[in-house]
Amino acid sequence: MRQFVAVAEELHFGRAANRLNMAQPPLSQAIRRLELDLRVELFNRSKRSVELTPSGQVFLVEARRTLLQADVARKMAQSASATTPEVRICFIGPALYQVLPELLVAFRNAWPGVHTRLFEIPSPQQIDGILAGDFHVGFITQGIRHSGCESMLVERSRFIAAVPASIDIGRGGAVGLAELAEQPFIMPPPKFAEQSDALNLFKNVGVVPRVEQEATQTNTTLSLVSAGLGCSVVMATAALQTVRNVRFLRIEDDLPQARWEMAMAWHPDHLSPQTVQFIDFVRDHVEQRPWLLDPDSFRKWMP
Repeated sequence: MRQFVAVAEELHFGRAANRLNMAQPPLSQAIRRLELDLRVELFNRSKRSVELTPSGQVFLVEARRTLLQADVARKMAQSASATTPEVRICFIGPALYQVLPELLVAFRNAWPGVHTRLFEIPSPQQIDGILAGDFHVGFITQGIRHSGCESMLVERSRFIAAVPASIDIGRGGAVGLAELAEQPFIMPPPKFAEQSDALNLFKNVGVVPRVEQEATQTNTTLSLVSAGLGCSVVMATAALQTVRNVRFLRIEDDLPQARWEMAMAWHPDHLSPQTVQFIDFVRDHVEQRPWLLDPDSFRKWMP
C-alpha cells in the first residue's frame, strides 16, 4: 500500500522506486500483484505517462487513511510500552501568557508520575499532528478547523493594542482603531487575511490599517513592535508579559463581540490513560477559574 501511494503521488515508477529506495521492476511487480488482488486496474500506463484510474483515485484516499491509522497504532503501542508515561502537548505561544504554566505545575503536583512534553507549533500543524498521533492534545486558536478532533474552550479575552512606547498615541491608556490605523501596522501575511481577527476589527469600524510588516506569531509581532517598526492588535493576555519598549492600550471602540479564544483539542480515538487524566484535569482547572473565560478580566492588569 505504501508502494502504491508512492507511485500515485509521483505518477512515475522510476521516481517512486527511487523514493522507496528499491529497484523499479520489483515495484512494478508489486503494483501488478495489488491490482490482481483487488481485481481492478489502479493505473493507466503508457510509454509516456502513468495516470490513476477512477478506481485508483478512490483507493488512494482510502490507502492514505489506512496508512495514517497504521502509523497512529504504531505510535500508540510504542507510547504504551514507554517506561515513563507521558502526555505530548503542542501549543501556540499565547498559551504561555496565562493558562499553560499554572496548569502544568498543578498537573505535575497531582500526577507526579506522568511526564509532559511540550512542542510550540502553529494551530493548523497541531491538528495535523494530533490526527497523525504525534501529539496527544493541542492548545489552538479557537475557530481553526479541527475536523475529527474534539475540543473545549480554555481561555477567552478581549483584544488590545500593542504600540511602541516612543509614539505619542493613547497616553490616557486607550486608543481608537481609526487612530491606530494611521500608524505603521503589523499583521499576518495576506494568505491569513481572511482569518485575521485584527483585520476584522478594523473592518467593523470602516477603516483599513497601513500594513508595513507581516508576522504570523504573536511573540514575533511583539518583538517588531518593541523595535519600533509598527503597532498591532493582540490578545489581552499579552499584557501579562513585560516587553521592552511596548505599551499595551485598551481599544476605545465599542466591539462587545470581539474576542480572542483558545481551545484545547484532542482526537477521541487516540487517548491514552494519561491523556484522559490530563483532559479531565484541564476541564476541572478551567471550571474552578471562571475568569479564564471572562473576556473582561483583563481590565484587572491593564493600566
